Amino acid sequence: MADLLYIKPKQSVKVNERKVLLKDMAEIYSDNPDIAFAADKIEVYKFKEKGKKQHIISILDVVTTLTSMFADVDIINLGEPDTIIYYEASDSNVNVKEILKFIGLCFIAFFGAAFSIMSYNSDVNLVGQLELMQDLFVGGDEAGISIAGMFYSIGLFLGIIIFFNHGAAKKFTDEPTPLQVQLRKYEQDVNQTIITDMDRRPEK
Repeated sequence: MADLLYIKPKQSVKVNERKVLLKDMAEIYSDNPDIAFAADKIEVYKFKEKGKKQHIISILDVVTTLTSMFADVDIINLGEPDTIIYYEASDSNVNVKEILKFIGLCFIAFFGAAFSIMSYNSDVNLVGQLELMQDLFVGGDEAGISIAGMFYSIGLFLGIIIFFNHGAAKKFTDEPTPLQVQLRKYEQDVNQTIITDMDRRPEK
């Protein structure tokens, strides 16, 4: 009876070494540990020192390589038909760059959201509506603090925190946030576009 080799390629992976092994792009399992160990070490691609930083590996190429190495092994694919490999050389300053990028994104998100909220409030004359509500419920006071405006600001802040599910070091629930969902959808769309464009390129 032939041994079984299960492989589960990922849709996309990022590597820091020019030599890409099968274990970098897929999970591997076999009842025969020797086969699984040998499959882990198979080189599927090697990036050039100067050249493109992404490459698509087809499961057909992987199966061809595996069948040439293991004659009596049945290969079962449980993952993606194509995997995009993104190559990014190791950088000692990567932590500093990530922190600076994070700070920049926070500033963009903060001021962008603030501008959008202010534009919306101005467009619907929210200040006038809040003053009208205060006159109706608690009476107006031109020199005093706008109670309605204060509670609106507090409610807006709490609503944003709860909506994005990141009010503290730990999330309120284990569910992904709306922002994470949209980012994953965007990532999947980008990967699918890259694969489709590669399939449509004429053979050289």
